[in-house]
Amino acid sequence: MIPNYKQELTDLGTKIKRIRTEKKLTQINLAALCDIDVRSVQMIERGELNMSLKIFFSLAVAFEVTPCNLLNKEDNIINTSK
Repeated sequence: MIPNYKQELTDLGTKIKRIRTEKKLTQINLAALCDIDVRSVQMIERGELNMSLKIFFSLAVAFEVTPCNLLNKEDNIINTSK
């Protein structure tokens, strides 16, 4: 049986929303930075979209963090901007 990763997607979505708001980005801004539609951002933040790696990496770039930081369950976010 294939496991259901609903809780992990929900947790990741919550983290993405937290980072987005901390960086004072709207869903519209984030969608534009990641070249996705606003509906996708909304679904990601609710844990309803199993996003592609392309979207995942574009979120990390938009937030100026490493992809590992997005997956890290700890609240520490390491800014990779110089």
